[in-house]
Amino acid sequence: HGLKRNKLSLSQILSQIGFQHRKDYVTTLGKLVASRYADGLFPQYKRAQDGSVYNLTAKKELILHFVDCLMGAIELYKQRMEWLTSESRQIFGVIQERCIVIVLDFGTAAAAEFDLCRDALSMVLVEQVTQIAKFNLIRAAPDLMKWQQKSTPVSEHTVTSAVTWLWKLDHMTAASHTNSAEALLEAMSDDAVEAVYYFAVGDVPVDTKQLLLEKVSDGPCPVNTVSFNAREDETIIFLKELSRLASGRFHAFAEKNDYRDAAGPALKCEEDGKGLLALNSRKVKGQMPLVAGVREDVFLIWKELEEARSTVRQVQKILSESDQPASQDGIISNMIYLLFCPVSESLEGLNRG
Repeated sequence: HGLKRNKLSLSQILSQIGFQHRKDYVTTLGKLVASRYADGLFPQYKRAQDGSVYNLTAKKELILHFVDCLMGAIELYKQRMEWLTSESRQIFGVIQERCIVIVLDFGTAAAAEFDLCRDALSMVLVEQVTQIAKFNLIRAAPDLMKWQQKSTPVSEHTVTSAVTWLWKLDHMTAASHTNSAEALLEAMSDDAVEAVYYFAVGDVPVDTKQLLLEKVSDGPCPVNTVSFNAREDETIIFLKELSRLASGRFHAFAEKNDYRDAAGPALKCEEDGKGLLALNSRKVKGQMPLVAGVREDVFLIWKELEEARSTVRQVQKILSESDQPASQDGIISNMIYLLFCPVSESLEGLNRG
């Protein structure tokens, strides 16, 4: 859906609605000479970026068509930006692989934050995991806990089962510095897995950081890190570096710290266990921490959106200027030039045009 792919960049549009006013080096004169036959015959547009001049030959209808296409692209990019930065994508980023394992590292999260994490993960399971092929959940704990022994095909039943398992987990406060690395190694041992997602809540202890660097870097599959409610900037910087060393992607989210009084999951299963209900009114609200920087996918969409807005302004300017008739004096002078200049010179001028 990019501008260049759809021939909607400014240079591509200009080549479709006109032709470049050419300059060429004339040996006898020892300088660059611009073609003159088009002066006054066509409306002209000068690009601010490089000063190149285009003679415009397209009818108004074609220029209007490009304006419509650009406006459509702008609306599409705005919708994509909204989608990328809403709901589970804001919390977790966008799952891109077809077979994944999510490693849950709740650390020493308080009870209210533990429930908040499960709210967030429930959203991820329902909104994103339902769109892929296979998944599994592993909890980093003194006694490693797995939802399934191996990655399991996605279905409404398996996602319901995973959500139920998630909400049956006990809140723990004790943790060993080896738990996280052990869980990640277990996740990577599944040959079917395309990527592991490391969901880290709060800050990562120093001993754990060192062990993760030793065990996870250059593993058999990429490790994408997701920082949730880190208190220290150093944690975010570390997880970002870990994802780079593990050939993965990084995402971070910080909740607004307005834990709700209501208890229980934000996502509920039907009593018969045959389906999922929509998320209730409890929402996980927050934003990406400043130290995490700008998400690459969001930046690329923003960049394309800004280019589309700039291009539509330029094309609309061309449209308004093309309504002005060409100078009659220019047309007459060019006719005289073509009639009375030497034949070879006039041909050379035409070729340069």
